[in-house]
Amino acid sequence: MEKIKLFFKNLKWYDYVILAVFIITMLTVGLVFHSNAITILNAILGSVGVYFIAKANIVGQFITTVQVILYLIISYFNGLYGEVIISAFIMFPFYIVTIILWFKNLNKKSENVGEVRINKGLTWKEWVIMIVCVGCVTVAIFFLLRHFNTRLLVLSTLSVAFTVIASYLSVRRSEFSFIFYIISNIIGVAMWIALVIQDNNLSQLITFITSLTYLLINIFGIFNWLKLKKKQEAENGTFSTSR
Repeated sequence: MEKIKLFFKNLKWYDYVILAVFIITMLTVGLVFHSNAITILNAILGSVGVYFIAKANIVGQFITTVQVILYLIISYFNGLYGEVIISAFIMFPFYIVTIILWFKNLNKKSENVGEVRINKGLTWKEWVIMIVCVGCVTVAIFFLLRHFNTRLLVLSTLSVAFTVIASYLSVRRSEFSFIFYIISNIIGVAMWIALVIQDNNLSQLITFITSLTYLLINIFGIFNWLKLKKKQEAENGTFSTSR
């Protein structure tokens, strides 16, 4: 209980303002365009969760673990089976593993409750192995999605590829995860705006805005993690490279 109180105490005034803007924006857009409750809740939880991840706080991982289940449901009913696969078999397991490993690597010297220690970096061998594995998985997923007649096949496949890389890098507490999340977000924005236009369904406009919000937060995230990395180096003298 004390840690919970300290967590909220350590939030700055601008954190509350930003979170309020997210919530009010998603609620307003959702209500105006008659989005369902799941879609609105997904948008709110996603924005809040990604914001805390951008601040290197483990709370964001708990929130996005719940959000990814909602996104899975939304994607399924919109025929985005690539997003369903990402959510069920990639994102959800990655979030669980991330929570476990981030707990083991919390920055105990920080006054911010839940702040994780940012990794020193990956070796070139790990990068090569990761890219080769993701390449093989992407090819397999392309044919799987084509079999299920997935809408926006190429974009869905690319979304899988970049999200897998970003998720792995997030598990490893690497700031480079945000670069791949940004690319994935750009693809997500393109997919959802295409669906809104194709289906002439403005109720899904909130999901497009959510993807756009993720994009902006992740741009902030990479700069914030680089800043935290320098701060942690000064505090700890070295970075954590543990898994």
